[in-house]
Amino acid sequence: MAHKQIMDKNKSDNIWFSQSGKFDDVVISSRVRLVRNLADFPFPSKMSIDDKERVMSLSYDAFNGINGWHFLDLNSISTPGKQILRDKNILDEDCGAAIINYGDESSFCLVNGNAHIKLVSFCSGLDFEKAMEKVYKTDEFLQEKLQFAASIDFGYLTSQIKDCGTGLKFSARVFTPALVLSGQFDSTVSMIRSKKLGVIPVIQSEQNADFSSCLSDIYTTNSAEGTELDQMAVIHSAVSVILKTERKIRKNFADNSPTMVLNFFKQSYARAMYSLLLSYEEAVNIISAAKWGLQMKLIQGVSENELNSLYYRVKDGHLKYLCDSFAFTFEDDVKESEALKIKRLRAIVIQQAFEDIVNEKSFS
Repeated sequence: MAHKQIMDKNKSDNIWFSQSGKFDDVVISSRVRLVRNLADFPFPSKMSIDDKERVMSLSYDAFNGINGWHFLDLNSISTPGKQILRDKNILDEDCGAAIINYGDESSFCLVNGNAHIKLVSFCSGLDFEKAMEKVYKTDEFLQEKLQFAASIDFGYLTSQIKDCGTGLKFSARVFTPALVLSGQFDSTVSMIRSKKLGVIPVIQSEQNADFSSCLSDIYTTNSAEGTELDQMAVIHSAVSVILKTERKIRKNFADNSPTMVLNFFKQSYARAMYSLLLSYEEAVNIISAAKWGLQMKLIQGVSENELNSLYYRVKDGHLKYLCDSFAFTFEDDVKESEALKIKRLRAIVIQQAFEDIVNEKSFS
């Protein structure tokens, strides 16, 4: 199969991160996480092997027969298979099993990790309500089959104090080049922390002009304060402020510094189209510069959700899967090294995603 055919097939996947979302120019994704522990079992860190097997069995039985959910015993999954799950943000901790809804892979359950049950749902863009609705729909049918540990005073019980209460935590991945490049991101961080929220860069970069430093995760830190709606309102308010501020500063860049913006895009475009090998951080930098160029109306031929999905499509696990699944022809000095093959294929994926980008102004 030719490279072009493989990439076209890859683009058609109906995975959640390939879909459009609300305000996805700034908010790439919303995530809701819900943890539960089973009554009459020790917390995971204190469980025996028999306890773990029993919790696995009960979890499997609870999901069994529900359309679309598939049980994966992670002890039987290969290292590359686990890497693919990590790249899709499904596997973010050591655990015994993953139960995935394969409709669009936006919902899943981890078993015997830091909690007996961890339910997670993602949505593209800013949509905590939709993600929370999916999590609670899953929680409702599990409540009919499983008894969760809870108390009147503390709510749902976990081994982590800040996970007790509702068991909910929210997070959003935001793209803020205007805030970062204008030097105003530090004040945004102060605002976020004043609301008792956390913020962490997706990729740590020392260079201010590196677009890979423009991706951050904003998250709630405590499930015990307030109701579910209170917790959601706090992070939604903070992310909304970031959204409005980013768009305002972006307009100032477009009005007052178009040459600088155009230079960022041209440099990244040239690097994308002429590179033979790309690391993941380099790819994130290039994709992010293209996102900003699209938002500044310098380019056309690609969409926000296509660029957002590229962040996931160029990760190591997915590219290794492509290398193992299809007969690519690599250069002699590349084909003997798995790391180089992944970097080479990453460059090809980026180039094919960018081949329809056009705008006479951006190349004048």
